[in-house]
Amino acid sequence: MDCKKLREWFCKNAAELPWRPIDLDAPRDPYAVWISETMLQQTQVSTVRDYFVKWMKRFPNVATLAKASEEEVFKYWQGLGYYSRARNILKTAKIIAENGTSKNGIPKFPQTRKALEALPGIGAYTAGAILSLAYHQREAILDGNLVRIFSRLYALNFLPTDSKDTAEVYWSYAREMADSPKAYMHNEALMELGRTVCKVRNPECATCPLRAACRAAQENRTAEFPPAKKHVQKDWHGTVLVIESMDHKILAVHGGQKFFKNQFTLPHFESPRDATAGLPAQAENYVDADAVQSVESAGKFRHSITVHKMECDVLYVKLRTKSPKRGQEDSRWVERNRATNFFASSFCLKALELALS
Repeated sequence: MDCKKLREWFCKNAAELPWRPIDLDAPRDPYAVWISETMLQQTQVSTVRDYFVKWMKRFPNVATLAKASEEEVFKYWQGLGYYSRARNILKTAKIIAENGTSKNGIPKFPQTRKALEALPGIGAYTAGAILSLAYHQREAILDGNLVRIFSRLYALNFLPTDSKDTAEVYWSYAREMADSPKAYMHNEALMELGRTVCKVRNPECATCPLRAACRAAQENRTAEFPPAKKHVQKDWHGTVLVIESMDHKILAVHGGQKFFKNQFTLPHFESPRDATAGLPAQAENYVDADAVQSVESAGKFRHSITVHKMECDVLYVKLRTKSPKRGQEDSRWVERNRATNFFASSFCLKALELALS
């Protein structure tokens, strides 16, 4: 493979991104690399741009982030989905902040793969990106873009997710690319190439700097690689409760929820599509039936979480009583006018819009 051509292509075609310095050879802030790469997981670059700018303005370094509340972190993450990422970011920031500071008062980031991968939410890819882009170490990365490129370059008819052995094949190619003083540029150039040229559909092979080495391109078989993933779709139907007290507060619950086990969310539970009208029996886990003034069907919405395709009925439950001054540890009453800021997930926001509009 001609890595020189790859570097030359990248220097001419690198997009301007808020987390990418103008000088492509410059070492980077490991905090900014960590945040941008975590946001980019499962999310398109066009979406992440504005989120990253707003995040860095509010949390410019790991010390500032470590002092934030989970509620505020979720607010700045709202819309990116996969909220476990945001929760792990906060956990990791607190761990790094507690492990001492550098001379300028900013907590030090770990500089070894083992130490980074021991932190919540930092896996092999993110660790490699931090070490490579921020510290210019010869560390490999492997994301979806690189998997697609390697599969086509070497006509690999298997995926790294198939087994440990197949994963090692891909990682061996990634380490080969990183075995260079310019590892940081090779890694980022491959990510850019996968995003803009070696695309999932209709790859622009004519402009690819690696075309001469690509078996799939030479054999006109790019559509065959990488092989398609086997997706298992799971349908889920449930009921979401928007419970409002007489003093205009909305009930939020924590824990015990199928899709939001470790964050505050609206009460919800699996239910049949032909559920009878009125207050479902499962709702009494969250509210006393004798305190209910009215139950109104607010409509339905569709939502997706990982492989789950969800259809949800929304019930708007009004109480004849005020919210308790002290709720249980696993619940909280939120002012109605603060609800859209408090509930971070689009799942909850869809239900609130139906019930409170």
